[in-house]
Amino acid sequence: MEIKVCTTHEWTEQDWSSYVIGFNDVFEREYSREYFKHKYLSSCDSCSYHSLLLNESGEVVGSCSVIPYYYTHLSTDLKTGLAVDVFIKEPYRTDPLMLRRMYKKLTKLLIERSVVAVMAVPNATAYPYWKNVVKWKDVGAIRYWAIPVRAGNVIHKTSFINIFSRIYCLLTLGVSVVLSSFGGKQRKFSYAIVESEEFLQERFGKEYCFVEHGNIQNYFRIVDEDGVKTAYLIYSRDRGTLSFKSLYKGVSHILKYHEVDLILYVGPLSFSQTLFFKLPRRFEPKLLPLTCDLLSPDDSSVYGDIFDFSNWDFGLLNYDVR
Repeated sequence: MEIKVCTTHEWTEQDWSSYVIGFNDVFEREYSREYFKHKYLSSCDSCSYHSLLLNESGEVVGSCSVIPYYYTHLSTDLKTGLAVDVFIKEPYRTDPLMLRRMYKKLTKLLIERSVVAVMAVPNATAYPYWKNVVKWKDVGAIRYWAIPVRAGNVIHKTSFINIFSRIYCLLTLGVSVVLSSFGGKQRKFSYAIVESEEFLQERFGKEYCFVEHGNIQNYFRIVDEDGVKTAYLIYSRDRGTLSFKSLYKGVSHILKYHEVDLILYVGPLSFSQTLFFKLPRRFEPKLLPLTCDLLSPDDSSVYGDIFDFSNWDFGLLNYDVR
């Protein structure tokens, strides 16, 4: 078994073919090589960084990948990495510390490429490993905000409940159309992803819906979640800032032109608004723990606030964790 640390550009033909097969086998997906190339090459460095686990035949049987992104920190930019697509094929899971070694080897390359910290949102199975074995630190839990359009469909109960939830939505829209005109905007966070035109073009592909009203832009995606037609409102901006007014425009468009059961926003909403309500944790589809690894101890004096969740503007725009 060999650990190969490399950039995406350094993948061989065998790396690509065996990686796609291995990933799809583990996660039961049908992603193409083109999908991964777009994902890993559409970064601020025009590549991603990988720790590949190779078997005796040189085939990829495991991987840990980090995609670099620029974030603003106060008035400056810093480069962070988003850890994604971590796996080892089942026949090769004999060493419980293998993922740790793969990641630790990768961090040397990340530091060379000026990556300050690695962020991740591990699933429920992986979270204990990365926290207790790899020693990633908790930052906080990303929260869900919801509008139940057809509550009966969401809770899989009688459709009679849908009548009341539809009335609720109409009343909420009626109130919000007035209140949203009085302001209510997202505050400035210490850490927020750089929303360049290039980033937005790469982030939102053809599977996303885009709607524009003057200076207001909204991106959303409609997905069938176990029979619940769910609209995820991912990006909502009024002249570059998330606001009550931009949320209203996005929600009203979805309700007018799309038959959905539920509208979700995932991430912080720092201002008062009357559209979404925060889901109680017991009703959240899944836990979304934001974790962080500050790569150099020397940076702790500059980025000591990086583990404070209140400093982060992090949601589905940063990483599609739905």
